[in-house]
Amino acid sequence: MLFKHIYSDIWIYETAMLLKTKFLAPAYNPKSVGRDRLITRLDNRHGRKLTTIVAPAGYGKTTLVTQWINSQECTHCWLSLDEADNDTHRFWQYIVGTFSNTIQSLGLEPKQLLAQKELPIEAVVTALVNELSTITNETPVYLILDDYHLINNSEIHQTISFLIDYLPPSVQIIITSRVEPSLPIARWRVKNVVDEVHAHDLAFSFEESRLFFNEYMNLNLSDEDIALAREKTEGWVAAMQLAVISTQGNPSSASNVEFFKTYSGEDRLISDYVLSEILDSQPDDVKDFLLTTSCLIRLNAGLCNALRQDNNSQLYLDKLNQINLFIIPLDTHSDWFRYHDLFRESLLQRLKHNNPEKLKDLQKRAINWLLDQGQMHEAIYQLIQLEDWQWLSKVLEEHGNTLIHEGHHLPVLDWLSHLTEETLDEHPRLLMLKVWALFFGNKIDIIPPLLNRLEDILDKRVCDSHPEAQDALALHSEISLIRSHLARSQSDLSTASHLTQQVLDDLNNSDMPLKSVTYYGLGMDCFAKGDLKSARSALEASIEHGKIEKKYSTVLSSTGLLGWILYHQGELDLARETCTNNQLWIDSYHDQSQPKLVSCWQNCALAQIYRENNQLTVAESYINPLLKHLESGTEPGQHILIQYTRAQLAFTVGDFNDAISWLDDALNVWDHKKDALTFEPPSLEALRARCYLALNDTEKASHWAKNARRINNGISTINNEQIATTIARTLIANGHYQDAINNIALVFDEAKDGAHVKHLIELWTVKALAYAKLNDVDNARSSINEALTLSAKDKFIRIFCEEAPEVRDLILLANSNAIPDSYKTELHLALDINEQAHAVKEKPATQLPANESALQEPLSQRELEVLVLINDGLANKVIANQLFLAPATIKAHIRNIYGKIGAKSRTEALAKAREYGLL
Repeated sequence: MLFKHIYSDIWIYETAMLLKTKFLAPAYNPKSVGRDRLITRLDNRHGRKLTTIVAPAGYGKTTLVTQWINSQECTHCWLSLDEADNDTHRFWQYIVGTFSNTIQSLGLEPKQLLAQKELPIEAVVTALVNELSTITNETPVYLILDDYHLINNSEIHQTISFLIDYLPPSVQIIITSRVEPSLPIARWRVKNVVDEVHAHDLAFSFEESRLFFNEYMNLNLSDEDIALAREKTEGWVAAMQLAVISTQGNPSSASNVEFFKTYSGEDRLISDYVLSEILDSQPDDVKDFLLTTSCLIRLNAGLCNALRQDNNSQLYLDKLNQINLFIIPLDTHSDWFRYHDLFRESLLQRLKHNNPEKLKDLQKRAINWLLDQGQMHEAIYQLIQLEDWQWLSKVLEEHGNTLIHEGHHLPVLDWLSHLTEETLDEHPRLLMLKVWALFFGNKIDIIPPLLNRLEDILDKRVCDSHPEAQDALALHSEISLIRSHLARSQSDLSTASHLTQQVLDDLNNSDMPLKSVTYYGLGMDCFAKGDLKSARSALEASIEHGKIEKKYSTVLSSTGLLGWILYHQGELDLARETCTNNQLWIDSYHDQSQPKLVSCWQNCALAQIYRENNQLTVAESYINPLLKHLESGTEPGQHILIQYTRAQLAFTVGDFNDAISWLDDALNVWDHKKDALTFEPPSLEALRARCYLALNDTEKASHWAKNARRINNGISTINNEQIATTIARTLIANGHYQDAINNIALVFDEAKDGAHVKHLIELWTVKALAYAKLNDVDNARSSINEALTLSAKDKFIRIFCEEAPEVRDLILLANSNAIPDSYKTELHLALDINEQAHAVKEKPATQLPANESALQEPLSQRELEVLVLINDGLANKVIANQLFLAPATIKAHIRNIYGKIGAKSRTEALAKAREYGLL
């Protein structure tokens, strides 16, 4: 329990400086115009998770929410956002803080995880969702995020989207924002979990306008004046107020109907009209600055200076920020800004209409500055706006490969689509760039015709002694590398390895930055064959060269696969450290304005590692960011790997039916798309068979086991070992203990020679279980000693929790001095082994009572465990926690117990269990 106190102290220290005033809703003003027609829309609706209130400044968004709060009794957690909250860690400190401020029982685990800054923020969000699920209020708790338009951090958008996706019914969120939040609103709209209030909803009605002018502003306008004012302003209260203020201290002039007739000057939407009025009212120098910089998506002083050919832009940016003139800071240092989109688009439209030649000149200056500063995305955006396709071709030729290896292959494909096929043929490197972009986008089927076309172009250039023939020869190495990957996708490892080695030989005599990708291919080949040692060496080389070549996506992919290999080699700590350090290296070069690079291999590897270490919340946090790829559609290999890892975690927590469902989905993809995969995925059917065993469906598990060796024609020794181990488990479940031992022997030497430590632990453990069933105590003890000695170094925990219940007795049987006591203690805690278990220390195989044979269907081992805990007087939820199962799974086991022994209640079940000798 000490660590909880330590983390608690850290949290107190870290949150001591949180501003409590950010948790306070603005004071309710009883004189404000009542919005009864809108307040009812905020009331609780079944199935809703989110309400967005989106409108420009001055529409009364915050006022509406404060009126709603005051109109009813509800539990609300308020958070006023500001620019500084764009830091992800700070943002979630405040989110957890506002919940804890309102509901003191919430936030313990999220605070603990926030204190561990090396953990991903997804772990914090997952823990928060889990705690929110415990709220039992009759009415929802509301989280109100005010001024969300100040948040532009993509990681925050991603994590708040995850929070909303998994919100329990007891919590709803209200967001106020000047712009549409960068959240998947369209998806939620389809699912009917979001309600939206927009500017046209917030616009004042005629009656509300009358109250505003004549009571709130103390004017005396006629109904005709009010109707005209409302027509011209379209009910935007800020525009109404601006109209009164603009009468220069003489509000009574606003009562003149002629004033409102001339207030607009042109028939536009109110936002366009007010924007024009704001722009035209600025000094000439400010107006010129706004128009000149309106072509920029993001702006800072250096970029603005380049456009304006001056050096005082910072003064203007500071001034605009100070007067809040539709400019939004993008960082806490006020270096980078962006204009409100509608404001910028209006400015740009005016510039385009009044001076199109000046706009082109400004765009050229912006492109040159952005290219010099390495801001490729925005430079290319400007090039496309300028429609300078020759310049675009030159930029993509020079920088396209770097962009692809930074993970931006999809944008590159989109940019290339602006170029004609003739242009691509004239520039073979652009055609090669398209091939690489398709390859990283896993659009393998489209590549072969393009390669043939590219080779024809290059051969012709060589024959014609084209001035760029030397570059044509260099491209042949890239073509060979791509062809090696295509061979790999067809499981032709011989051709793939030959081509890859050929490319590597060529690269040793050149400076082409392709070694990282080539070594990654070698690593994939070795991994596919189960040669983890060689794969590890190749991937380490890939990472080393990738850092030199600045190929971030290759470093990430190699790191992810290396983490998966280290996991199988039993080096969990090294795998975690390698993944974390390389991710930090990648992040240090990452453009924060672009989506963060995520590796399916790496996230799945880390999920497996944290799951194995019994940190299930953290494991889940690595899987969740991958789920959106399942919805939007991802390449088959990634789809299968995500579903497998997801199913593994479900199996761990006892959600066996969910696990089977996800494995079935993965198997369906495998059956239809196996030709497009560059690797053999983990054995999906072996894990599914384990789920059948856990559900006591030995018939299905046995059917799979009988056919597994016959139908398994894969080349992965990793999978062969996984299949053999699960067949052995099935044999034990059917009472064929010696056959199980013999089956393990078929793959044991291969696992040992390959240093497949994770599988060796499983093989030794299953072997120990078989010996225990044969009452061979000496061999059982020897086997479990070997398993625990291997697992102690990096603290494998779940590997034992997920075996048959008899493993507890076996662990007590272990007596090797090589097993640290600290590890034993941790393992005992996870397995809920108490002192009473020592009574069976020399009797590892619990024999079924003779009377149990009187049952028409015997109880499974899991059902026996549940029965014992029921006898101890434990509630379902406590039983679920002790067995690491879902409460619904416990209820299912209890129903099965009742059915098998003919009982209708706990009392009757316990009485009959004693009659049958089960207790």
